[in-house]
Amino acid sequence: MAPVPPSDPRRLSSATPLPGSSIQAPQAPQALGRPLPAGVARAAAGWFALLQSGQASAADRARWQRWLDEDADHGRAWAHLQAVTGALTGLNAGGAGYRGLSAAPRAARRRLLGLFAGLGTAVGAGWLASRTPQWQQMAADYSTGTQRRRWSLPDGTDMLLGPGSAVALQFDGSERRLRLLAGEALFTTGHPAGALGDLPFVVETAHGRVRALGTRFMVRSSQAGARVAVFERAVELRLAGTGASALRLQAGEAMDFTRTGWSTVQPAGPADDAWSRGQLWVDNQRLDDFLAELNRYRPGWLRADPAVAGLRFSGVFPLDEGGIDGTDAVLAMLPGALPVQLRWRTRWWVVVEPAQARG
Repeated sequence: MAPVPPSDPRRLSSATPLPGSSIQAPQAPQALGRPLPAGVARAAAGWFALLQSGQASAADRARWQRWLDEDADHGRAWAHLQAVTGALTGLNAGGAGYRGLSAAPRAARRRLLGLFAGLGTAVGAGWLASRTPQWQQMAADYSTGTQRRRWSLPDGTDMLLGPGSAVALQFDGSERRLRLLAGEALFTTGHPAGALGDLPFVVETAHGRVRALGTRFMVRSSQAGARVAVFERAVELRLAGTGASALRLQAGEAMDFTRTGWSTVQPAGPADDAWSRGQLWVDNQRLDDFLAELNRYRPGWLRADPAVAGLRFSGVFPLDEGGIDGTDAVLAMLPGALPVQLRWRTRWWVVVEPAQARG
């Protein structure tokens, strides 16, 4: 198939089948005899993924219980999952008797996802592996798609989330705690009067806890690890997987960390919060890693041909426009910096491949 650039009126829609493929009209999923709303099926699968992840907190389980109780369709959807796989047999829907979930065999998980995909819902493996997984969005109080977004939290803290990010708010009587489930967040902590003002402000990731000491700071978290950069005052970092004592970082310092270790202290540079200013900083980065980062800012799929995936480059790219138009402009810069060309398989699917020699 010839490349179809975005400006070409012949461009393919996302619903156009490629050669050798077919598209079927989605059917309403059913459970226990009558159609089940697709949104309910997605929600049920999202709760399943969260509870299976091993990262569900007591608050998450309480939310799941409220969701289960609030509508008969929710109960039917959950019963449907139980009928499909035995992975949920350890779950007591009464809440107080919760015994946890046994690990579901991979084959059972694939059967579950395949079932929902076959029923026409968007809860197949690709959906669960999206840039902000559905269970994280469901567990979050604040989440983003392909855009940045700013919120003022109940204590007056200013929070800016990057694209594909999710945060759960858990303020209680002991601390102001936020769980960064995915992506990155820039915080400028507030100074609330009254009871909230005396509570620690903590950002928790899967890899560790960052406690603010009256500050402006950034935290980024992924499956591989996390990073914190401090721009004002200080933070205290404590790893999740060790009993090591906390480490204090001052303004101008940054650190990468995992559950079991941290890097040396590094300077916090403009690259750490460039995303908050609508910029993407690249410093000797592989092309495939760059495309994965850029893909957070647009729907669809960006891919590097293996022949050019390892090419490295540096630069600063503007992303103020965001969305597909803004990222198209960034993609258009690549052939001027690297020996590559763009192949537009569809409006939403772009492959960066080796440039063809010109005779």
